[in-house]
Amino acid sequence: MKMSSRLSQLQRKKPCFKSTCFFLLTFQPLIGIAQGEDPRHLQSAGDSLEEQIVEKLASLGAHVLKQSGRVVEVNLNGTKVADADLRLLAELPEITDLSLEQTQVGDAGMIHLGPLQKLEWLNLYRTRVGDIGLRHLKGLKSLQHLPLGQTNVTDAGLVHLEHMSRLTYLGLRGDNVTDTGLRHLRHLTGLTGLHLGETKVTDAGLEYLQHMTQLKKLWLHNTAVTDKGIAFLANLKSLEQLEIYDTLVSDEGVRQLQAALPQCRIVRQVE
Repeated sequence: MKMSSRLSQLQRKKPCFKSTCFFLLTFQPLIGIAQGEDPRHLQSAGDSLEEQIVEKLASLGAHVLKQSGRVVEVNLNGTKVADADLRLLAELPEITDLSLEQTQVGDAGMIHLGPLQKLEWLNLYRTRVGDIGLRHLKGLKSLQHLPLGQTNVTDAGLVHLEHMSRLTYLGLRGDNVTDTGLRHLRHLTGLTGLHLGETKVTDAGLEYLQHMTQLKKLWLHNTAVTDKGIAFLANLKSLEQLEIYDTLVSDEGVRQLQAALPQCRIVRQVE
């Protein structure tokens, strides 16, 4: 599945069944990895290190996808995975997709993701990750899709994302993000999707989006933006969908923007 087709999933990461080699693992629960334990100590003569790590992940409720015998996707959405458990992932360097949505994972867990240099999709929606956690992620140069909505991320943390040039989707829904934070995103010109719904963004922040000419979907619902702010979007000729319900944008503001962007679907009511 290409990253562009994933954009429509918004903040959520479903288990990605890319091929028939998807396994819903149902091993009997094993003893969880102890705080500070080195995953390499799991290895025995009978099974490979990777196989034993997969068993450990299965005991946490993980969905795992293998391709060519290597783990490439791990989905831990809604499980009781803890920060220390993420040490296991450091021994799976082929992972491209990792989803931790609606877990108790926080900043301490992000330290263990550094070795995942092939990671393209990282779903942290509804986790406890904050600004310190983002600092640990700034070395993940392959990252393309990063849902961070309803986390503890603030303006201060966004500075760690400003050089992630391969990002195509960034979700900040419901975060304590203001216009100041958007300044750090102004160089992310490869973004095709940006979720700013339910943030503290105003007209001034939208000026930083003017050079995101590849942007296709933009969520601004439940913000304080007005006609003045959406006027900054008139040159985003690739924009296909704009959500502005529960904002201060007027009918006239919508009319003017629609004239400038006739191909754009402007959503003014909750669907």
